[in-house]
Amino acid sequence: MRIAVDTMGTDAAPDVEIEGAVQASLQSDVEIILVGDETLLREKLSAYSKMGAIEVRHAPETILSHEQPVMAVRHKKQSSLLVAMRMVKQGEADAVISAGNTGAVMVAARTILGPIPGVSRPAITQMLPTLQGRVVLLDLGANVDCSARQLCQFAEMGVAYSRYGLGVDNPRVALLNIGEENQKGGCIAREAHATLSKSTHLNFVGNVEPRAMTEGKADVVVCDGFIGNLFLKTTEAIASFMSQLIRETFESTSMSKLGAVLARKALLQMKQKMDPNEYPGAPLLGVDGMVVILHGSCASKAVENAIIGARAAIETDLIGHIHENIQSLRASNGNGNSSVNGITPSDASENTPLPTGTDALPL
Repeated sequence: MRIAVDTMGTDAAPDVEIEGAVQASLQSDVEIILVGDETLLREKLSAYSKMGAIEVRHAPETILSHEQPVMAVRHKKQSSLLVAMRMVKQGEADAVISAGNTGAVMVAARTILGPIPGVSRPAITQMLPTLQGRVVLLDLGANVDCSARQLCQFAEMGVAYSRYGLGVDNPRVALLNIGEENQKGGCIAREAHATLSKSTHLNFVGNVEPRAMTEGKADVVVCDGFIGNLFLKTTEAIASFMSQLIRETFESTSMSKLGAVLARKALLQMKQKMDPNEYPGAPLLGVDGMVVILHGSCASKAVENAIIGARAAIETDLIGHIHENIQSLRASNGNGNSSVNGITPSDASENTPLPTGTDALPL
């Protein structure tokens, strides 16, 4: 198994990517290919006395975080991101991991790897902590506006990731909404609810509010990218606020400082559970290849966990199971016939590219 890592994506590239790759290589048999400036990468790697199977692939260009995704992908064909993505397409690697420009990752994945037949839009997925364990939330920003059919596709992809990527048996699926009643939300949410309710192969538990989601009432929660991204950033803001508030409270008096010392182990455990670096990145589901997105400010631990998580997803054939789940959805909706390139007539109107012109890029 081989995993390509775009080493030029984080804010502290390539040090973060290299350290994470080295740590992952020491605890698994996966072959890691570091993609970027070969001279720089080899110089950095020389500082490590011990490592597992790590190779270097030269890529002279870098897509920066502020660059317009479509233009960057169009003109920087030898960037570390595109070189890594083409390795997956050509079978030289089984997955690609990048903490670079998220828009460029999405454009490159859609253009080079292409969508899974029957998937009109890919979705950014992330695992979040709950009181009962973990929940898979999608979409987190790939699609601002979604149709009911696309939300149902997200559900199928999320179930595959939860079951085969995270080992959850018979994942409970829910729609993120403002209330648990069937008629809550707009017409798209109600239509998606009706469709998922009829899908006997899914363990659909209905609507969940954010509180129920954090309590662990579902294993897979589906929403459009605007709601998902807003939810994610709101929880990050609240976590930061509470962390600062707790710190100030514990430092306010001598007694509270003593209490902080006594509670130190519990506080560290809570911090670790909330730390996004402790989770296996954000898979971009719906493209025909394993792609994992990381935040630009992530730590080396996030790179390490992304590699380990991608390894588990590859071993369980996550992409193959997403293929099967999408076909099950289309069959249950009576869309199993008359497809063109895996897209039925009812899907075709929704199969628009992410940014304008991405499907016509000459790669």
